[in-house]
Amino acid sequence: MALSHGDVRLPDGAMDHEGARFLRGFKEAGRRVIERLERRRAEGIRRNPDRLVQRLRRARHVLVLCQGNVIRSVFAAHLLSAALAGTRRVSVRSAGLETVPGWRAHSYVRARCEDLQIDLSGHSSVAVTEAMVKTADVVLVMEVSQLVVVRRRFHGARGKTFLLSSLAPDLSLEIRDPAGKGEEAIDACLDQIARAVKPVIDIIRNPDTTDA
Repeated sequence: MALSHGDVRLPDGAMDHEGARFLRGFKEAGRRVIERLERRRAEGIRRNPDRLVQRLRRARHVLVLCQGNVIRSVFAAHLLSAALAGTRRVSVRSAGLETVPGWRAHSYVRARCEDLQIDLSGHSSVAVTEAMVKTADVVLVMEVSQLVVVRRRFHGARGKTFLLSSLAPDLSLEIRDPAGKGEEAIDACLDQIARAVKPVIDIIRNPDTTDA
């Protein structure tokens, strides 16, 4: 049965199609609004990072997230773990927001870590869970869109989730995914991560002396 829409007769299913398209547009508009709000929040934290600094000073569990848990979060988490070994009892782990469990770390990341005497041979990608987020005192992500994902998927996590580069104002705000790009792009990404984690390491290592 065709439906009338004003002076135009619509074929069967057209209203359902129109409704679905409207709903998709509405959701996308909402996502963009939330992303703008999260970007403003991230920019504010970069200007005044005291809230993040205080959380890092008290942290016992740090969770680092990216999309696939094969490049960015793996490298960042292992740099943190290696630097903090023997200094403070802080657990650092990584996971992916959109991953398939069981992937190895990217070969270039493994090679880079070998140069730093960090062994990634046992790494296997894992998908983030609600329990991981709940346990974490601080959650570090790479992009504003990931702030939005954490906010939507994990109730109550927004206040403890920050961009990894928040404490490195000389870097771009986001650390973009180099997956599918050449070694030069991956190398630049890993350099950015190494610079971003340095102030995080300094604060966790010296919670009583590091200035915000």
